[in-house]
Amino acid sequence: MESINSLKNRFVEAKKAAELRYNQGDYQGAMPYLQQAAELLGEIYRRDINQKNRELYVSIRDQITERFNHCKQELGLSPAPKKAAPRPAPVNKPAPGKPGSDKTMTVGDKQPEGEGKKTNGGIAEEDINYVVNGIDVKRFLVTESREKEVLFSDVVGMEREKRTVQRELFLSEEQKAFKASIGAKNKNFILLYGLPGTGKTYFAMALSNELRQFSGEDIPFFSVICTQVKSPHPGETENNIIAIFEFTKQFDRCVLFMDEFDAIGYSRQLATGDPTVGPAVNTLLTQLGGFASNPNLLFLAATNCPYNLDGALLSRASPKIEVPLPSAQVLQGTLERKLGKHLAPDVDLSAVAQRLEQSKFSNRDCSNLIEAIKDELIDAHEADDMIVSYDANMIKAALKKVTSSVKRDEEEKLEEFKAQYAE
Repeated sequence: MESINSLKNRFVEAKKAAELRYNQGDYQGAMPYLQQAAELLGEIYRRDINQKNRELYVSIRDQITERFNHCKQELGLSPAPKKAAPRPAPVNKPAPGKPGSDKTMTVGDKQPEGEGKKTNGGIAEEDINYVVNGIDVKRFLVTESREKEVLFSDVVGMEREKRTVQRELFLSEEQKAFKASIGAKNKNFILLYGLPGTGKTYFAMALSNELRQFSGEDIPFFSVICTQVKSPHPGETENNIIAIFEFTKQFDRCVLFMDEFDAIGYSRQLATGDPTVGPAVNTLLTQLGGFASNPNLLFLAATNCPYNLDGALLSRASPKIEVPLPSAQVLQGTLERKLGKHLAPDVDLSAVAQRLEQSKFSNRDCSNLIEAIKDELIDAHEADDMIVSYDANMIKAALKKVTSSVKRDEEEKLEEFKAQYAE
């Protein structure tokens, strides 16, 4: 599949060629390039998930349509009837093999409206079946899912890890065919691990959105908190797991993200006196073994404690990706984005970020610190409304209130795990 950047480059070339001929009065020569530009823009519109970009595409499309109709008028042809501009709402590409999957926006076309009607992978929200085997799967799902359309560009650092998943998942048709010809297995179970608050969920959402943009499909992302799936009653945890995996089969393609995975994937060797652990792990292994019947499911699991996972589950997860503590560079960037507009000249964020890195602050710890700094400014402003900037003393005071949540024993266990399972 052609990349979106390549499509944008071809669109720019077609638009330039159209403008050159149009400005020279060569309306006959301009029309094919205007048509090509409109078709390319339609494909870009369909695949780009950035809402601001999509609103811009609508404006550009109107300009192209206006010029196209003017060319027809100058040539004595009947201009295409003026149609209303499309609303900048999500475009839902039907799943592979369904009618209309190759439709693109052309001059004079109107985009599907779909406003106020959520869809997932081409299935309208009201048509999704959340009750499976008598279990309401919706109670396990985190409703935020894709409110933030984050991409890998929003994930600072982790370049090697990004390349790893792109190499495994973002394949052309030729690459897929070659892998199939040599019997290579699909990598559809990825484990994300790291200390609490490092951004595992954020990385999972970015990966899902990158895959959605790359494929041009409306791939739904379902997030589950495993502590809600686990039940103390015999048989319930297994039934919940089965229901969740069965639920995903109604979509031609989707991403299932399970957070706090160790809650249901706890090692059978480490379990002491908990009769629900063994059956839960066995059920997970059975469902993961069923990927052959659901090959387009991408399963992401996240845990703070990978060393507590069952060995059979670990052996099936590939790749295993560490989401590390943020570097000073990442921390400084976060501080600048959140505080930069109101910083006093005496504040050295580079020094602050270095201190946070040395203190092993996670992304969540950094967010807590930022809120504490804001509280300091609010208090100071209430005492003197002339104070409107964060100064060094405020940051110093906030640092006394917020400390790293990283525990040394957890860090040591993670280091041991990496030594054994690093890929």
